[in-house]
Amino acid sequence: MNNWLKYFNEAEISGFRGAENLYGKAYLICEKVFEGKKNKAGLPYMDYLVSVADLFNDDKAKAVSLMHDIFKETDLTESDLSYIGFPSDVINAISILTRGKDEEYDNFINRIINSKNRLALKVKKADLKQSMDVSGFDVSKDYLNRIDVRYKPQYEKIKVYLSESEES
Repeated sequence: MNNWLKYFNEAEISGFRGAENLYGKAYLICEKVFEGKKNKAGLPYMDYLVSVADLFNDDKAKAVSLMHDIFKETDLTESDLSYIGFPSDVINAISILTRGKDEEYDNFINRIINSKNRLALKVKKADLKQSMDVSGFDVSKDYLNRIDVRYKPQYEKIKVYLSESEES
C-alpha cells in the first residue's frame, strides 16, 4: 500500500477511500498516474482511456476501462486498489486485463476469454475497438499494420465469444 505514496499524499488517499463514485475515483487516480504519458498511437494516454470508458454507461465498466492498464503502467497493485475501496470484481477484471511482461499477445487474449469474466471481456473488446479507430489521427504505417495483424483478429475473437456466450 505504500505504492500510493509515489503518486498521492495521505489526504488524497483518504479522499479516495471515502469516495463512493467508482468512475470519479478511477478518473482522478488515472489523471494523476498517467499524466504526460502517450499510448502506442502517440495520443495522450488519459484521452484514450476516457474514450474507452465513454463506450459504457455502467460505473464499474467505466472504472475498469480507465484502469485497465494501471498495473502494467504503474507500481500500483491489487492491494492498493482494495485499500482505497474498489470492489473485488473491479480489481479482478483489471488483473485479468493486465498482460504479463513475457506473455504472448495471443495467449493474453485467450486468457481473457478463458476467464469468462464478462466485465473484462467487454472492456477488452472496447479497448480494441478504440485502438482500431484512428479516424482523424495521423498514425504511422507500423501502427496501421498493428491494427490489421493484431487488433482486428483479437477483436473479432472476443466479439464472437461474447455473442456465443449470450446465446447460451
